[in-house]
Amino acid sequence: MVKNDWTRRDMLGLMAAGGAGLGSLALGGGEAAAQAGNGLLARVQKEGIIKIGLTNGLPYSIMNPDGTVDGVAPSIVKAVMAKLGVPKVEGVVATYGQLIPGLMAGRWDMVGADMTITAERCAQVAYCDPFTVDYAAYVYLPGAYKDPPKTLKEIGARKTKLAMLAGSYNLKLIQSMYEKPDEFIQIYPDTPAILEAVTAKRVEIGCTGGRNIKLVLQQKPGSYEYLYPAPDDMISPASAAFKPGDTDLRTAFRAEFQKMKASGEWKKIIESFGFEVFPGKENVTAEQACAGAA
Repeated sequence: MVKNDWTRRDMLGLMAAGGAGLGSLALGGGEAAAQAGNGLLARVQKEGIIKIGLTNGLPYSIMNPDGTVDGVAPSIVKAVMAKLGVPKVEGVVATYGQLIPGLMAGRWDMVGADMTITAERCAQVAYCDPFTVDYAAYVYLPGAYKDPPKTLKEIGARKTKLAMLAGSYNLKLIQSMYEKPDEFIQIYPDTPAILEAVTAKRVEIGCTGGRNIKLVLQQKPGSYEYLYPAPDDMISPASAAFKPGDTDLRTAFRAEFQKMKASGEWKKIIESFGFEVFPGKENVTAEQACAGAA
């Protein structure tokens, strides 16, 4: 069952952010610089190409064998940049941990991956409004439970051996559900490793992205059962990101992205990659997402 209400953290984020998202779209110094022809936006428009950092894994982002980019985030980036007069998007593959350092070092012009919005990342980069929002799925082997856990609190109370992704946005929340989290929570580098740990029974439950498990079950129906979304879980917004100083590009990009949301073009793109539009979360801004991030 899809959860329609905001969690307490979501509500705190909304209250803290207020109406900041709308104000940030006003003409500012960065946009004025672009009009003067000396900003990043003006440069990529002149060159007709923008270089993005992305991770290699569908449905989020991928580099095809022919060098083109695909996935939910690059598809949105390509659509927005075409509207801004930049017809070519060139990708550079990196890990999630390399995306921000590479951006700051100038190896790419923007992060074009569907990068989860966390408090740590919000302190380093300027996000666009969320491309996608999702919840984690908590997967276990078929028949493992006569009475499966129905909440994160219940998972912790049962002292469940749990596998989580390194750097998970909701790690602190999950840890708070356990009396002694270090004894029961194991950290893995990626989703395949988490699912392998579940299959090998090194853990009882694996925490992965909701869209990830849907893809797995499309390929191997019946291989796992899962809790999604947990009623006491956090939402996971994700988006593209920019250097804080590149306000010209971010402002123009964000304005075009919001037009795509209003027209329904955004919804068609994310649904083509299997993502849902959760009621009440369609218009979450970057400020709101950062204010509610862990």
